[in-house]
Amino acid sequence: MKTQKAIISFAKTKDHELTDTAQAIANKMTNNLNFSSPTISLIDLQAAIAAYSSALVQAADGSKADTATKNACRLTLENDLSTLGTYVNLIAEGDVVKLQSSGFPLSKLPEPIGILEAPILTVHYGDNPGEMGIEISPIPKASGYIVLYAPIPAPADNNDWNSKVLSSAKGILTHLKSETKYVLKAAAISTEANKMDIYNFSTPVEKIVP
Repeated sequence: MKTQKAIISFAKTKDHELTDTAQAIANKMTNNLNFSSPTISLIDLQAAIAAYSSALVQAADGSKADTATKNACRLTLENDLSTLGTYVNLIAEGDVVKLQSSGFPLSKLPEPIGILEAPILTVHYGDNPGEMGIEISPIPKASGYIVLYAPIPAPADNNDWNSKVLSSAKGILTHLKSETKYVLKAAAISTEANKMDIYNFSTPVEKIVP
């Protein structure tokens, strides 16, 4: 199970946003009992923020040298924040309340996908005897597809059907009994569907195996 963590990379943070983000972290970390022994001095962090803020102002209408100074100060500040964020993640051990108290932006948890809609299943003859080709209409966010198949009459319980898991929406079923009518159905796979063992299956398709 994924847990939230403090984001420790600020390479993509815009120049003018980095100062505010760093200052918010410094404010939250000051006298924070959850993080009483930070691996970087908050005084040093505050100095890095001040140096970067000053360099940012100078670089706005300054020379190439001013821009180089700003970039160097930014790198120092990013490194300090990364070091501090690593410490925060180590101490918090996934405790969201502690993480939020640090002032660091937190990683997002993946949204639950849920049980996905039923796809449309198309079945065609394979290239060889005992083979059937499978085509499934793609379902957004599906991690794969499960195909159930059985000779007619099919078992009442899905668990008694033959099954094949596909990583894509196309596949081949092999070693089927020739001249036998099979019924097939397919469903999209998600984490929730696997955990709950609940799937929305397509309309069953009946086909005689060549």
